[in-house]
Amino acid sequence: LKKELEIAAKVQLSLLPKEEPKIPGYEISAISIPAIGAGGDYFDFVKLSGDKLGIAIGDVSGKGVGAAIYMTLTKGILQAHAEEDVSPKNVLGKVNRLLYKTIEKNTFVSMFYAILDTHKHTILYARAGHNPGILCSLKSGGTKLLISKGMALGLEEAHIFTSTLCEEEISIENGDVFVLYTDGFTEAMNERHEEFSEDRFVKLIENN
Repeated sequence: LKKELEIAAKVQLSLLPKEEPKIPGYEISAISIPAIGAGGDYFDFVKLSGDKLGIAIGDVSGKGVGAAIYMTLTKGILQAHAEEDVSPKNVLGKVNRLLYKTIEKNTFVSMFYAILDTHKHTILYARAGHNPGILCSLKSGGTKLLISKGMALGLEEAHIFTSTLCEEEISIENGDVFVLYTDGFTEAMNERHEEFSEDRFVKLIENN
């Protein structure tokens, strides 16, 4: 069983991007460190037409091999539909339609899907029940949490899911920092069982 878990973890990590996109004027970095052998955290980059890049981060409910399998399924569905549409809301709607038919009813996937336009310097995004994105402005020094409405994937059928999902757009300037993450970061605990928390995470970004 231990060997099978190790194999599942290797397969899962092998499906994540091997390197970050290289875009002049931008610095992109990503990392995934599973808390246990295999899990449901997922991130991806999708090259779109023109000067656009799709950026996805997701988290499958549960842990272990089951979550890793659903993560793999989610990746396949997203990759199949992201290239044909430049609307995060439409893409997530298509992913939800297939996941709702496929996954167990006590399982769901949270996801934040954004499209970076490197020509207009904008980020168009939709949030399906995932942790909010964080935009830290160099110019103002302020931080904005991107909390658009939306429920997790796989919970409701198409029309209910899309009716709750909102798509929003932000502009980014030189020196701004845009961060996406899963709750494995903010819910990490110390020896006193205190969570790292979203507040500490935001302060960490602002201070650096």
